[in-house]
Amino acid sequence: MDAFDAMIMGWLTIAMEKNIRNNVKYAGTILEMWSDLNERFRKESAPRVYELKQKIVATQQGGASISTYFTQLRSIWDEAQSIYPLHRCSCSKCECDVGKRILKHQENERLYEFLMGLDVEFTVIRTQILATKPVPSLGTWYHMVAEDEKKRDISNENINAQESAAFKAF
Repeated sequence: MDAFDAMIMGWLTIAMEKNIRNNVKYAGTILEMWSDLNERFRKESAPRVYELKQKIVATQQGGASISTYFTQLRSIWDEAQSIYPLHRCSCSKCECDVGKRILKHQENERLYEFLMGLDVEFTVIRTQILATKPVPSLGTWYHMVAEDEKKRDISNENINAQESAAFKAF
């Protein structure tokens, strides 16, 4: 095993759960380790996809920051994508743009899932996003909601400072 393989294998095993680590610790190369892990975990699993879809629908902001909420959803989306990847066009010279349409559909689904779990105070920005034609990209709508959150935080800080100053006057 060369130094590169040893370094990458070290990184991967540190990140693994103990029971998984014990099953791959005798792999001779990073390729052997990766092939073993890929064979076991890259399989489509209908029950796991179902569980992840339920988790997505149940995920709510619940007072967390937009960044925390989005990161939580993104983690679930990424896991679902790894288990149940999108279909790709198999044309040799693709002219149907099916790949682009599938990605846009997935992005729109994620937008709706994100908006469904937002706290009530984001109703106005949610309505604005849903009224936008064409539907904004993932990055755009995340930025819009995060900016709205920042404005709220600044407003709340100003109100608290004013209340504190008024209280001190008495």
